Amino acid sequence: MNAMITELRMATNTSNESVLNISVYNSNDEDSGYTPTETVFITVIMSIIMVGTIIGNILVCVAVCLVRKLRRPCNYLLVSLAVSDLCVAILVMPMAMIYEIRGKWLFGDIMCNLWVSCDVLSCTASILNLCMISVDRYYAITKPLEYGVKRTPRRMILWVILVWFFAACISLPPLLIIGNEHTETDEDGHVNTSVCLVSQDVGYQIYATLCSFYIPLTVMMLVYYKIFRAARKIVMEEKRAQSHLESHCYFEVNVKNGGGPPEHRISSQNPSPANAIKINHRSSTASTNTVSTNKPEKTNTSTSTVFIN
Repeated sequence: MNAMITELRMATNTSNESVLNISVYNSNDEDSGYTPTETVFITVIMSIIMVGTIIGNILVCVAVCLVRKLRRPCNYLLVSLAVSDLCVAILVMPMAMIYEIRGKWLFGDIMCNLWVSCDVLSCTASILNLCMISVDRYYAITKPLEYGVKRTPRRMILWVILVWFFAACISLPPLLIIGNEHTETDEDGHVNTSVCLVSQDVGYQIYATLCSFYIPLTVMMLVYYKIFRAARKIVMEEKRAQSHLESHCYFEVNVKNGGGPPEHRISSQNPSPANAIKINHRSSTASTNTVSTNKPEKTNTSTSTVFIN
């Protein structure tokens, strides 16, 4: 009897252990949310994007630093944009990939705060750099002479500093004042403690989304529309000036050729034999007139010989 009870207890423990293992496996499966094939595919794609972003932005920085013709104040904002994208690829994307694949945050609260701050800082700096590049191009097209003098290295460095300062003003409040989100409650009421999210405070969300996305987007749309209008106006003025110049040159050539049609102008440039005889006749009469002024006695004979010819 005791042996039977012992066997029942052992079978119960074994079944409980198997149920526990199955539940743990299922919970890990639910946390990840991806099959092994999908995990490999996402890892490969994200790795390619990260490596391409790192190599491309490093090449941009190296090219501007080494090539003398590229070391101009107008390219300082491009270097700042490359640096911000490089920070995204190095500091943000690897942890974001692991967080997405595993379905939970594995690096602790301190790393969560630093990661979120780097994410908001680098992404906001990238957007603001694009906005400042559009403004720089607008002034370079609409006021090339005046703005070319004002585009000094000191001024462009000041613009870069302002870009990163405004980006820091958006990314630092959750880290220093408000705090980020480390827990999340799902629909069933369960609390998930393996979460890393930026602060969900309503006031901060409105402030961050307006300053880091909607306002720069509106500025870029307006500025590029004005750039399009200015470029179109310049092209139309160049075409109008070219057509005016061509008509003026045609008028001058027409006046010099006696106002005839184009085929007469061509015949005047390449005279026929009859025209050549007339030209010789006119030149001979002109020569006889000049001779007659100096020697009046020989005027009749010279003119008579001309008419005989």
